[in-house]
Amino acid sequence: MERPFIKYGNEKRFFQLPPDWKLLTFALFHEHHDRIDVEQLTRNRLNKPIGRASLRESVTPDDRIAVLVEDQTRCSPKGIILKALLEELDDFRIPRDHISIILSLGTHRNLSHQEMGEVYGKGLVEEYSFFNHDCHASDLVTVGRLKTGTPVKINRLVYEATFKIGIGSIFPHPMNGFGGGGKILFPGVSNFEAILEHHLKYSFRGGSELGALVGNPFYEEIRHLTRAAGLDFIVNSVLDHNDRLYDLVCGDPVEAHLAGIEICKGIISQKFQEKADLTIISSFPYTEGMQLMKPLAPASMITKEGGVIILVAHCTFPFPDIYVEGCEKFRMKYGDRLRENILDFFDNNRRIIEGGAPEFNMSMAQALLAQDDYKVIFVSEDIPRDVIERIGFLLARDLVQAFALSKTYVSEPGVHIIPSGGVILPVLEGRGNQPTGGV
Repeated sequence: MERPFIKYGNEKRFFQLPPDWKLLTFALFHEHHDRIDVEQLTRNRLNKPIGRASLRESVTPDDRIAVLVEDQTRCSPKGIILKALLEELDDFRIPRDHISIILSLGTHRNLSHQEMGEVYGKGLVEEYSFFNHDCHASDLVTVGRLKTGTPVKINRLVYEATFKIGIGSIFPHPMNGFGGGGKILFPGVSNFEAILEHHLKYSFRGGSELGALVGNPFYEEIRHLTRAAGLDFIVNSVLDHNDRLYDLVCGDPVEAHLAGIEICKGIISQKFQEKADLTIISSFPYTEGMQLMKPLAPASMITKEGGVIILVAHCTFPFPDIYVEGCEKFRMKYGDRLRENILDFFDNNRRIIEGGAPEFNMSMAQALLAQDDYKVIFVSEDIPRDVIERIGFLLARDLVQAFALSKTYVSEPGVHIIPSGGVILPVLEGRGNQPTGGV
């Protein structure tokens, strides 16, 4: 067996476990070395869509087309895919002034003109009309309601388009089961109030889990809104354990998404025979402060309650001060009943940080809920000690330090090692393909 390693950024960090520790699982995936011609693959998939007619049969020069594209936080080759799609539309004689490209930011920050060029290609940004979605815009248009009754509004350019295309990515998602599909529309180009209420209402309970679709209200609401708002067509990258393109699916937003999920599950599912006393997991591919909490979801699925999670995290974008302060204050006030109070806040549409965006509150909840069930040790060279300790975790500068700290909480543990924690779907033996839990 290959010597164990963990990914720190794009670097492999090799290590040895203490001699009295038992390795249960080293989640090492098969490497795919085939080079993919992304542009040609996109054209091939566009010509053979899943669950609906091809684009050539679906659009005319009279159509007003909205192309919804994921933002820079996703690692798909979206610029190449977008270029191939636009060239196809050009071949169909769709006028360029009939095409609007909307960056599906949800509640994320806007991209500058320069950043758009870097992410999607300078030539495309100069030749086509690109727009940042604004979730607070006054001209958003109502297309439906959440089950709670809250109106769901979408970007006016998207609403007025006669044909809507979404470019996104499929990978494990801690609440929606998987990314991709209708998420490009909701929350991608929707209103802040609906995004916030949806995320608070369905996160961390009731089947909203990593890899779960059946009985997942977070996913089911998005799927319903995808149909209600009239998303016509998707182009979704399927990402592998290295966060690189493995395949593409195109076609109906639900059927093509489900087909892509099956491909994704086939390449990133990992079987575990039992839960471990201690799990060593990397934050890869996530490197931004708030995103580092996402691998806590798969780690929690395969770690015994009361056990230790060692999260190895390369951080390139720091935790915001408001995030650190919010975690610290919530812990100080509700430290003996974190889970109960977080879920109570969310049930009553209250945020941990008033005024904080949904992604702030989701990430903070992941961090705080993990503290309720596990001892979490961050291993990072990049994050100040006081930041990690105020959030509520321990900090080690390397794995040797982390192993020494762990011995206070577990003795001679059984260990799982996950080199790429952000792109894995754990499957416990005897539990089928559905996850068993999650923070």
